[in-house]
Amino acid sequence: MRVISGTARGRHLRAAAETRPTADLIKGSIFSMLEALAYKRGFEPDEDGNLAAALAWPRVLDLFAGSGGLGIEALSRGARSAEFVEQDREAVRIISSNLRAADVEDRAHLRHAPVSVVLRGVHGPVDLVFADPPYEATSLLDETVSALARPGLLLSTSVVVLEQSWDAQPPACVGALPLSKTRRHGRTRVSVYALDAPAD
Repeated sequence: MRVISGTARGRHLRAAAETRPTADLIKGSIFSMLEALAYKRGFEPDEDGNLAAALAWPRVLDLFAGSGGLGIEALSRGARSAEFVEQDREAVRIISSNLRAADVEDRAHLRHAPVSVVLRGVHGPVDLVFADPPYEATSLLDETVSALARPGLLLSTSVVVLEQSWDAQPPACVGALPLSKTRRHGRTRVSVYALDAPAD
């Protein structure tokens, strides 16, 4: 597992045995979709090397962060800040190590707590949310989607990326953000919530 693009490109990341990190192929697909959406909204990479998606969504929230791979990828590409939420102690230790390895820890905030607890008090608004709960814990996904709908947390310009088991039915919306795109990658379904386009 590695960082795909940006300032930390090629740096290897570790993952705790208890977690299911997003594979590089899926991570690449997620960020390709985000870049395409950012271009559609009129953003382009800047002279400092920040990619379009980082400029479109500078404040990132990585829930059920696992290895921290998605949030670290966003920071590597130029996101201004990222908050990582993970309740497994070993995973938190590894996220901290990965942040240092990618040299992005100065823009990161790591929370060792259940997602449901953090979402009750996290300060919004947030531009980009990654949520990758354990596939078997469907109630966690439902709770997370409900919590993300809290007023003031998401903007009309925000984007939410959910990962589920390939055979799961994605929610129709997250707050006011409708399902924009859903794709199957092997055993994983990736769903993007944004106001730009109808589901396909």
